[in-house]
Amino acid sequence: MFDDQFLLLIKQTKSDIIRTKLISDINVDNSLSKNNLNLEYRVTDDKTRIMYSKHTEEKHTFVYKKLVVPTTKRSIYWKCFGFPANEEGEILTKVKIICLLCKAVITYNGNTSNLRMHLQSKHMQELNELEASSPPKKPRVEPKPKPGKKKISNMYTTDIDGALQVDANMHIISDPSAVLEEADSASNLRVVLKDSGDSDNIAFLMSSEDDNHFGHNQSGDRSKISDAIAEMAVLDLHLPDVVQSVGFQRLVATLRSPCEIPSKANLIDDILPRMYDSCRDQLKEALALCTSCHFAVSFEEWQAACGDAYITMSLHFQQQGNEEQLHTKVLTTMHCSPLFNADHWSNMIDRELKEWGISEDSISAMIVATNHEPLIAALKTTKITLIPCLLYTLQDICSTCSFNTPEVSVILTKIRTILAIIFRSSTAQATLRIQENLLQLEDGVLSTDYPRAWMSTYVMLEQLAVRRTILPNVIENLDSVTSDVTTLTDDEWAIVEDIITVLEPFKVTAMTLAEEKAPLISLLKPLMSQLMSIHLKVRELDSDFAQELKKNLSDMLKDRYVEVGVDEMLKSATTLDPRFKQLPYAGEDSKATLSTTIKEALTKSMADRGILSSSDQSNNESEDNKRKARLSGMKMLFGGVTSSGSGQLSVDARADLELALYQGEPNANLDQCPLVWWQKSASKFANLARLAAVYNCVPATATPPSRIPVDAQVRFDLKRAKLSADIIDKIIFLHSNYNC
Repeated sequence: MFDDQFLLLIKQTKSDIIRTKLISDINVDNSLSKNNLNLEYRVTDDKTRIMYSKHTEEKHTFVYKKLVVPTTKRSIYWKCFGFPANEEGEILTKVKIICLLCKAVITYNGNTSNLRMHLQSKHMQELNELEASSPPKKPRVEPKPKPGKKKISNMYTTDIDGALQVDANMHIISDPSAVLEEADSASNLRVVLKDSGDSDNIAFLMSSEDDNHFGHNQSGDRSKISDAIAEMAVLDLHLPDVVQSVGFQRLVATLRSPCEIPSKANLIDDILPRMYDSCRDQLKEALALCTSCHFAVSFEEWQAACGDAYITMSLHFQQQGNEEQLHTKVLTTMHCSPLFNADHWSNMIDRELKEWGISEDSISAMIVATNHEPLIAALKTTKITLIPCLLYTLQDICSTCSFNTPEVSVILTKIRTILAIIFRSSTAQATLRIQENLLQLEDGVLSTDYPRAWMSTYVMLEQLAVRRTILPNVIENLDSVTSDVTTLTDDEWAIVEDIITVLEPFKVTAMTLAEEKAPLISLLKPLMSQLMSIHLKVRELDSDFAQELKKNLSDMLKDRYVEVGVDEMLKSATTLDPRFKQLPYAGEDSKATLSTTIKEALTKSMADRGILSSSDQSNNESEDNKRKARLSGMKMLFGGVTSSGSGQLSVDARADLELALYQGEPNANLDQCPLVWWQKSASKFANLARLAAVYNCVPATATPPSRIPVDAQVRFDLKRAKLSADIIDKIIFLHSNYNC
């Protein structure tokens, strides 16, 4: 019967007023209810009173810029209180009043008894001064005002901003003392009740020309504000608690006043679940169209601020008709409890894949960014190749071989202490800036590291080494420090220099992956070959620390990708990458073996699509010949001159031809995306392009390229770690998949 906002039109004419006078002292109660909303329409004498009440179900926030007191409030105690209002002086709600002396929020019950009680208990001196300066006066009878429109104004107005929350209870919304005097026959008064789950019901008595300000348009604006705040929480990984912060409320009030901010409960229980369900349905519809696509599934382990571990499961694929881009969609985020065994993980993964309509046969590989043994054991039961995530591997081996060793840990502790003391001293910071300007250091800023991101620690060491010569001058400006704590020895500086030199190729590798439009597994073999054969090769001029560090890094990196299935898949992917198809790192025997493997895979792919091999084709021809009773005339006359075949190449010959043509093509530019190259060459290498699609859906990392740079990685990790357990799955899903 009622919409979220409904409009009650009260028409008053001269005849109505006359009839009202005749039925004085008769109350007519009309009760309209919707979600505990009550309307009482009282007719007494020549005045009309309208009162509204609403039992609110949750807290709501109002941001105000002024405190105002209407002229109808003549008590002396109102000098210390006011109703919250916007910049134009329009009262936002009369449920609460604000104390001007202490900004305390008090419930307004229609009289001044609680106002005086508050002054008596909190501001006794001000109360005495107020009553002494304005003694009570004898009440006098006011003359009856003449007929006409009543101009509403404010007696007191105070510029002050803030925010208040309205609790869940029964409130009188409209002013009980507000009356509608005699109106002209042509005047219409509209009573607008704003009823929404996002805010309290507020009644406005106004003329019809104010519809644009308080009518249905404001409902749309409220919805837009709520959606915009929810999008901000999703896109920037904010906690829903942000709507309760005073700073955020003041910001929104400054940008748009008056406004209504959705509550935390409304965000968690209504808005975010609605966005999650809509986004989930859209993703299911998109995946349902990928009938012939190949997929890769990644598992990324991360740690929340509370210490609990989580696994984010993502899907990687090329969408049909848009093969130039590798899509990454988060499917779910699961709590990684130490109590979960391999069977539990197998059941959870199978359930997720079935729910999204992904079969194991369509999965080319799984990218693993975790060392959680029960999960890895569960993944191995699928018989799908497990590819270690390169970024996770670099983080693990750099921490194990370098930063977490006892010798380096002591150095890092000293460096972090130095930086903490410098950043706490304004004098030291000023000296540091002056010295940096003298050295013209414009690349990079000296800052403390984030230990969970190895590149953050590397950048800290790199920037500190550049400022080695100016650190003594900065430390001299510190008062309460000791030299043994705040300085590094020459041997320690030598270790820092060795770490920077040895790990520099790893930093370049990570930045190369960040610059790739789609960092695929075809990069892994060439990258590891360059790292181990050139950059991690031990040289005579290296120090003992550098030699040991290189050897440990090389051994650990090699062990991560040593499995036969992983090695074969990486070689095949590299062969089908037009940038590295010549395999400069492989010997002739390895190239020949790999060529045979590629040919067998290509032949099988063609056979699966119904392309017959040469032997099957000849068998079919012999069966046809047996069924024929006689030879045709052309075959009898010219059968011995021409070949008897159909002229079509066999499957083996077609596979050899496509491989030869592909190998004969010049290598693609190193900056060119292989996905774009294959889309343009699909017509030329139709069968080989389908085989390449099996490998082109597998990324080298479980992390998207946008999160690989160290600043982006640290920023994302810190925000993600703060999420609470009840919203982690929905927020991360929406953050990765939501389209504005």
